[in-house]
Amino acid sequence: MRYLLCTGLLMAAAAGTCNAQGPVPTATPDMATVVFYRPPMLAQAATNFTVRANGAELCRLSNKRYFVTKLKPGETSFTSVAGGLNLPDQDKFDMTLEAGKVYYIQGDVKTRLMTVKMVFTEVTESTYKKKNADLKPDNCETPAAPAAGK
Repeated sequence: MRYLLCTGLLMAAAAGTCNAQGPVPTATPDMATVVFYRPPMLAQAATNFTVRANGAELCRLSNKRYFVTKLKPGETSFTSVAGGLNLPDQDKFDMTLEAGKVYYIQGDVKTRLMTVKMVFTEVTESTYKKKNADLKPDNCETPAAPAAGK
């Protein structure tokens, strides 16, 4: 009996440490693939953030969610605003997107006094793979947006 109990505990511990991974997107030759994700955070978990590329809305990103979008190559400015409000975007995250590449962007929620904002950081594929096991796809459609150029 003691042997079965120990075996069961070891199997449960091993199951908890494995890194089950969700899908990793593949690149397309004529577009840049961008993956936005928001890791699990207790602070502001109920707040959604509207993510935009060059002013065009891509998706409303929720806690523990991700979305994949295909964008035209070129200079792209990403912004976000809490709650989908139509407020002016203040913080920009600029990138030069290249066709055939996959980019991973992590959105971290930062709170200061009475403001809440999402700060974007480009991460590596291996960092994304470590965190995507707990993520679910967000409920948004992500058509190819005309995001190149201003």
